[in-house]
Amino acid sequence: MVGSLTISSIIFMIVVSILVPIGSLIYLKKRVTMIPWKPVLIGVLIFIVFSQMLEKFLNVYILNINPYTSAWFNNPYLYALYGGLAAGIFEELGRFIGFYYLLKNDREWKHGIAYGIGHGGIESILIGVFGGIQFLTLSFLINSGQFNTLLNLHDKSDSSLLMIKEHLINQPTFFLLGGIERIFSFVIQLSLSLLVLYAIRNKKIRFLLYAILIHTSVDFFALISQKFQLSPFFVEGILFIMMIFSWIHIIKSKLWFSKTSAGNSNNQSL
Repeated sequence: MVGSLTISSIIFMIVVSILVPIGSLIYLKKRVTMIPWKPVLIGVLIFIVFSQMLEKFLNVYILNINPYTSAWFNNPYLYALYGGLAAGIFEELGRFIGFYYLLKNDREWKHGIAYGIGHGGIESILIGVFGGIQFLTLSFLINSGQFNTLLNLHDKSDSSLLMIKEHLINQPTFFLLGGIERIFSFVIQLSLSLLVLYAIRNKKIRFLLYAILIHTSVDFFALISQKFQLSPFFVEGILFIMMIFSWIHIIKSKLWFSKTSAGNSNNQSL
């Protein structure tokens, strides 16, 4: 049976995944600076196109359709490296394209924050909210005795479903940490957005490479943790450290952006 603590943890994850991006947007629009809507919407669009469409199309081909590459990535380290690089390259290049082509006149610090809210916010909703709803549905199936019926529709030895069942029954803190992870990831997404925007404003392409490297590292450790079934505290500890540095970067970058003229940056090219 799935206990009440697990159910509460999943609900917590769903609520946090909604409130963090929406709450950040409302707070910044009313209390700190006027956050424009255009970069927020561009951030949502870029994440959906580059992460949920283009990257996933490539992943399906590389990991499933192509027999040669799929064999290579049976190695967990190569799989984690590929997954991290794919996410880093697609998302950060997507950010770059969004800022460079679609936000030519919106390259101030507040525009980077706004884009990050859109990009990180839709990620939070897709993973935390939709994922949480799926977990609640599986919890209902387990408690009502219908989980085996679902399993029969798949391979009875489906490791992913069985692993989720194990988490739901015996590891309620897994979903509590999932909610906390959404906060960490959201802050990191804000920081990465500012890093890519800074690369464009100051014609310093290495900052785009830094963003790709950071993003790759985050996903690499997450995938390694999944493959070897490491303690979730391992990844959350890494994310917490990266979130702290990201938060410091967000605060300090406001001064960095103020040192360059927004008007001049609009005419810069890489």
